[in-house]
Amino acid sequence: MVVSDHCDPECGADWYDQALRMAMFYLNSYFYILPAGLLDLYLIPVCFANYVELDKKKIFIRFGFSREEVLVEDITAMHRADRFTLSFCASADVVLLACRNKKNVVVSLKDNKAFMDELQKLNKKIKVYI
Repeated sequence: MVVSDHCDPECGADWYDQALRMAMFYLNSYFYILPAGLLDLYLIPVCFANYVELDKKKIFIRFGFSREEVLVEDITAMHRADRFTLSFCASADVVLLACRNKKNVVVSLKDNKAFMDELQKLNKKIKVYI
């Protein structure tokens, strides 16, 4: 007659408890690893693809996976703000662009004043709020 280790009720209970603890440990780690991995998928492209191109007719904004094109003639007003609550911008010093289609675009640059002056030259109808 062959006796197996698994037939012993005490040994089986210990094995089951260890397996359950290991399963709960791995399950709990996925709750931490998965959100961190998803956050990295969003933040890493922001570090490498973060720029604004200003043309005579349009502004092309790239911030990570986000891409935005705004026609210069559609901009009705611009306002300089220093709040993080406006957007997911990389800086607190931002320029808020109001467009005709009731869409606001937030831009954060190294030299916001020069950007605003250049936009003012391209479209004289833009109202500048301080």
